[in-house]
Amino acid sequence: MFGDSLVDARNAQAGRALSGGPDPAPDALGYYNGRFSNGYNFADWLSRGVEGAPTTASADGGHNFSVGGAQAQEVAGDASPSFGEQIDMFKASGQQFTADSLVLVTLGGNDIRSELAKLGANPRYMPDLAPAITAMNAGLQSLYGLGARNIIVTGLPDVGQIPVVTQFNSTALSGAGRVLSFGLNTAFGQLVGGFALRTGANFQFFDLFAYQQQIYANPAGYGQATPLNTRTPCIGTVASPRCTGFVYFDGVHPTTRIHQAIGTGIAAQLRVTGVPEPMSWALMVAGIGVTGVALRRRRVVTARVRFA
Repeated sequence: MFGDSLVDARNAQAGRALSGGPDPAPDALGYYNGRFSNGYNFADWLSRGVEGAPTTASADGGHNFSVGGAQAQEVAGDASPSFGEQIDMFKASGQQFTADSLVLVTLGGNDIRSELAKLGANPRYMPDLAPAITAMNAGLQSLYGLGARNIIVTGLPDVGQIPVVTQFNSTALSGAGRVLSFGLNTAFGQLVGGFALRTGANFQFFDLFAYQQQIYANPAGYGQATPLNTRTPCIGTVASPRCTGFVYFDGVHPTTRIHQAIGTGIAAQLRVTGVPEPMSWALMVAGIGVTGVALRRRRVVTARVRFA
């Protein structure tokens, strides 16, 4: 698994601990086991539903190489490893893909945020998504070259709607975030489709941008409370840590209930069954995760999933 804070299972936290930096996801604020949410993220929900355990960070010997803050493209001086650098970490770990390995890729949100920051500082700046698209293309080629034959790229949500952007009350900035998110999401989808056609491998794209809008349009249909708070972070409110009725746990990241809904959507696309219904906070924090999960395909039904 390769990605950013949406699917990081503790790598950013472990890295900060080694460097002596501040904890990016402190338990005291309601973050859960190094995740950037109040519980499992969507990769964890998918893994937990199939195998009974969430994903395990590479820092703890697992298959999840995602790191909070990562961009698809490599940025000089950025402490968070890019897509290509995460692949290098995978190779250095000695792990290998097998014919039934499922590789989950979730990147792009931080590339958009970086471009929005430049646009906010200079309204005449012309955002450039080409480096992120090039990096995604190169990364997918590398994964295929390493033997990965089952890859799902989840796309990215509408960055224009996250609280750290909407807090500026700028229609222009939020609109730019939406346009850039949609554009990069579309480009990633086209890349994945192209790989599938050229290689015949099982490359899939999950349209997270569109799925987010579906949840907003029908919260109850996706296991969410109504009305659904799409603007205010739950962290620091009386609703924390359960955060019922909130989309965002903090200024960037969804609550675990939203993650659960996304995990269900990915499972449906992969024809995986067994993703559990949302449960109480007390039951959720009692879960113990020590392993990754594995994919065993049987015709149209995926019985097991292994994140690599």
